[in-house]
Amino acid sequence: MNRLAGAQKGFSLGSTIQSETKGIWMWCVPHPIFKDFVLVLLDTEGLGDVEKGDRKYDSKIFTHTVLLSSALVYNSMGTINQDALDKLKYPFITGELTELIKVRTGDIQDQEGNFSTYFPIFIWAVRDFSLELKIDGKMVSADGYLENALRLKTQKSSEDKEYNELRNRLRMYFGKRKCFVFDAPTDSRKQLKELEQLTDDRLNEDFVSQSTLFCDYIFKNAKAKTVDITVNVTGHRLGELAKLYTEALNSSNVVCLEEVVVSLAEKENRIVIQEATKYYEDRMKTMVLPTDTLNQFLDVSSQYEDEARKIFLKRSIKDKDQKFLLEFMVSFGVVYKSARSFL
Repeated sequence: MNRLAGAQKGFSLGSTIQSETKGIWMWCVPHPIFKDFVLVLLDTEGLGDVEKGDRKYDSKIFTHTVLLSSALVYNSMGTINQDALDKLKYPFITGELTELIKVRTGDIQDQEGNFSTYFPIFIWAVRDFSLELKIDGKMVSADGYLENALRLKTQKSSEDKEYNELRNRLRMYFGKRKCFVFDAPTDSRKQLKELEQLTDDRLNEDFVSQSTLFCDYIFKNAKAKTVDITVNVTGHRLGELAKLYTEALNSSNVVCLEEVVVSLAEKENRIVIQEATKYYEDRMKTMVLPTDTLNQFLDVSSQYEDEARKIFLKRSIKDKDQKFLLEFMVSFGVVYKSARSFL
């Protein structure tokens, strides 16, 4: 996470048995590749913190992370094994992520199939990996290693059904999956406690190169976050979404993505109405009144109105029935009437 931020330190690395991160921590930095974009890093506490022991809380943290992210990185140590998969079982199976998220209102069947449209890239990061990437004597890529771990069994028993259930969910929810394996950053136990002070030349060469590949992949493949496919998430909208998700989970324990988009559009469009109207007001204040003729006033006013309308149309979201455009025109009409009264 610190490497993604281009920093030596920031998110605590936690060199003791006690977990460092509680809740979700955020760090925003300029995107290293795409101009005018910001890289928002969310560091969440791990699943199954023994000090908290609250699985329902874990599910809510996980739900927030999935919905706010365009790339989700899941860490495990050593290997991709059943224990690492079992940690995902609670939010996906026992905690039923499908009970915390709905795509649309109403009792609509098979909503799970639509989740992959809203869910981020899934990246499995295997830390301190020391084995050979071989399956049945043949070399495989890290991605092949992950896909083999998610391979389904021929279902002949209840045990096979349970084995397949989580893997089915992961494959269905995350259409785009990626895996990276990392050597230990250093072979020295003492140095592990001082990672924040160690420069790359004091770390394992393979770890440094693997970390570079990992960062490059995220920079290039984690696209700008969208909601409802078409709405780009700005900084302000990210804050609003975080509040809407929190309110929904705390009040009803369910996030309806359709309702969240409607609420976001309501708040955003009213802000745009105010800003576009103010733009018109400010422009009108620059006009020297009274004008020589009424037509001169109308021409200039019409020009400023067009500019304000373009601002509204460019920044408004999900206004299919033009409800907010009508509100803007009514608001604009009041300002226009006020301006004419000074003629």
